[in-house]
Amino acid sequence: MDPFAGGAPPPEISVVIPTYRRSGDLAAVLKSLSTQDLDPGRFEVVVVDDCSPDDTAEVFGSLAATLPYRSRMVRTPRQGGPAGARNLGWRMATAPLLAFLDDDVTPTPGWLAAGLAALDAQPTVGVLQGCTRVPPEDNDPPPRYGPPDWKHYHAIEGPTPFFQSCNIFYRRQVLEETGGFDESIAWWGEDTAAGWKTLRAGWDRGYSAEAIVTHPVELRGWRWFVRHGVLECTMIRLGAEFPDFRAAAFWRPWAYRKSDAAFKVAVLGVVVGLRFRPALVLALPYLWWQRPSMRHLNFFRLCWQIPLVDAARSAGHIRGAIAYRIFVI
Repeated sequence: MDPFAGGAPPPEISVVIPTYRRSGDLAAVLKSLSTQDLDPGRFEVVVVDDCSPDDTAEVFGSLAATLPYRSRMVRTPRQGGPAGARNLGWRMATAPLLAFLDDDVTPTPGWLAAGLAALDAQPTVGVLQGCTRVPPEDNDPPPRYGPPDWKHYHAIEGPTPFFQSCNIFYRRQVLEETGGFDESIAWWGEDTAAGWKTLRAGWDRGYSAEAIVTHPVELRGWRWFVRHGVLECTMIRLGAEFPDFRAAAFWRPWAYRKSDAAFKVAVLGVVVGLRFRPALVLALPYLWWQRPSMRHLNFFRLCWQIPLVDAARSAGHIRGAIAYRIFVI
């Protein structure tokens, strides 16, 4: 049976959720959408399974008939990351407005109504960020990237230069004009590119403090940070392509973070210091800024994990600087 048949009026907004190998999280977010203040007849949900090898399809199938809103699942032809999944989702959706969620967030009951109202009130806004918070039990999270516990989370309390897709709204017209999410990136920056393409096309940006979701604090481990550090070459690409992003997101036009610049200077100091010992002083700023707490149980591990993560990031930045002909250290 086609969940969009039956003569019902078309939805005002479509919620698109890309998912991969997170059937439990997907079930939770689908159930949370059942509690939205917005009448369920006014929205639809499109889940895009990016070729999950688990029971994602079965979990969705068992839930779909119990949900008060219209929903369906589509599957990507091959596993290619969230950019392609989101693009397939919004193209399969039927509403003029799109809301994007990650599959591990929890929207509050007023989330969708707030985003819809904000877009209706601001016709020149093409992209609208919502508020993303950590759950109450994690309301004092560790530093966002790095020590002491290598945890990752999103906390968005205002407009950001990254246009994180865990909680964001677009007009269909915008995505049609710009092509949507950049599938040449596929992962780690594809949502940032989509936001800046929207602004370059002449649309305004917006933010809704009432369109709230919670995002869990996740233990990813230092290996995850190493892998994604290398992917920061994409941030350098975006800095070259969108000068306003570079101005908003980079610590300096020539350095993504202060610690990135300090790491490279430290490496230079160590190399030169092999022959000229006073050059070793160049490593002191990095050692000071990135030092782990001696009281931490994993102090000795952090002493090599932190430089390893910074080395991966620096490698990504150098790769991006060479590939996109931009001066970044």
